[in-house]
Amino acid sequence: MEREATCPVCGKVFTAHRMTEKYCSAVCRRYAYRHRDEAPPAQRKTGTMLRTFRCLRCGKVVVVAHGADKRRKFCSPHCERLYWKHSKNVQSQAVQHTFYCRNCGILVTIRDAKDRRTAFCSADCRKQWFSLHRNSMIRSRIKP
Repeated sequence: MEREATCPVCGKVFTAHRMTEKYCSAVCRRYAYRHRDEAPPAQRKTGTMLRTFRCLRCGKVVVVAHGADKRRKFCSPHCERLYWKHSKNVQSQAVQHTFYCRNCGILVTIRDAKDRRTAFCSADCRKQWFSLHRNSMIRSRIKP
């Protein structure tokens, strides 16, 4: 079965001879395997980006473009291991994360690395939002 597919590495359109074929050549397949923690070059060109952050250990700016990429604090597993192994001796980099509160809409800027807030400015806003939206969430879970 032949189908038309787009290579995620180079962005070239090619004819795939199998359903599981993702890459246009062995070169692109090897590149994707070696750079599996990074966004493919075709995605970097289009500018699709999910989030950016600064590595807590080395301070490198990391751009996350893949949904499967779960990195949020460290640029690599190596930096994460070194940070937790020597965290007493290492000065962590300043973190800045900005978002709008889902309930009241104010702009919240977080500079503390241990602050876990991502959607609400306070516990009161979180409780108020969930109490207002509880019925709609229950209805969306129950499907007739």
